[in-house]
Amino acid sequence: MAFGGAEVLVHDFLRATRGDTWQSVACLDAVGPLGESLRADGVRVDALGRREGFDPRMVLRLRALLRSERPDVVVAHQYTPWSYAAMAVATAHPRPALCFIEHGRHYPDAPRPKRVVANRGAFLHVTGRVLAVCCYIKRLLVENEGIPASRIDVAYNGVDPSRFDPAAQGDARERLRAELGLRPEQPVAACVARLHPVKDHPTLVRGFAHAARRVRDAHLLVVGAGDPAPLRALAGELGVADRVTFTGARRDIPAVFAAADVFTMASLSEGTSVTLLESMLLERPAAVTDVGGNPEIVERNVTGLLSARGDAEALGASLAALLADRERAARMGQRGRARVLERFTQQRMHASWLGAFSDLMAMRRR
Repeated sequence: MAFGGAEVLVHDFLRATRGDTWQSVACLDAVGPLGESLRADGVRVDALGRREGFDPRMVLRLRALLRSERPDVVVAHQYTPWSYAAMAVATAHPRPALCFIEHGRHYPDAPRPKRVVANRGAFLHVTGRVLAVCCYIKRLLVENEGIPASRIDVAYNGVDPSRFDPAAQGDARERLRAELGLRPEQPVAACVARLHPVKDHPTLVRGFAHAARRVRDAHLLVVGAGDPAPLRALAGELGVADRVTFTGARRDIPAVFAAADVFTMASLSEGTSVTLLESMLLERPAAVTDVGGNPEIVERNVTGLLSARGDAEALGASLAALLADRERAARMGQRGRARVLERFTQQRMHASWLGAFSDLMAMRRR
């Protein structure tokens, strides 16, 4: 339960539904800061101490938890937790219902015959519902995991509009810009993503270097946990070191988006990006790669611009176009907020999850 898209969604879901559900959390690896937050609220959070590779102790420890907690529904987030949970549930008595929610995939993703056999022959046998966070993830579950399309429902990720209300930001834009040494009218793009290879920050920095040659005084904020040293060196090589700021991880993400003019991301793969949705709620147009669930969120040329993965020049052209034309960027931002309010709210996501769990409980009673 470290800071990450899926982990934040789980944390916020548990907080929002505390009055409606009894809750217990099992982390394969470590409790993490979000797990500690839940513990402080009285939720049981166990860390199972997984070893590298397949660790059969996880099945035994999960089964022991099932015996002591006796849940109605087990919800497994991501594939590896699902595989362990399925093995534990299969041998549990009484047997709880099992729901698998897939948030994202490794890149590159490819079929694994042994996993397909396990999925079809054992794991699906004890799994009542499978949810994918976008149509792209559903397609990969069908193609690479051998799960029948009829067994998978799409439940898009959602974010809380009350936390990302443009009218509620007050002086956040001016305050954060002053903190970071940015002028009030300076064109600023922001990327909020952990410094991980799948996010392809080198292409982001190269793309910004292209944009910086076209847009005077343009600046890039890179927000996220990880080692920025290689990216700083790259920015120096490209002559934009003084125009890129690495902030590390921050908790004031609404203020980050308020301080920026454009949201950008160069990911090689995505599910339903939470930070993309959050930036759109704050009326920021998107300059992102045409991968994963991004084109399901961003309406091309209406709420943002899409470019091919790895194409720094195309990403730079998108950034330059939006940073240079503020009226166009503002129109896209307003349409983006309307799109998120219509399709990608936290309330809709929570209703989808709770509906799936309620269906499983009804099936279990029958």
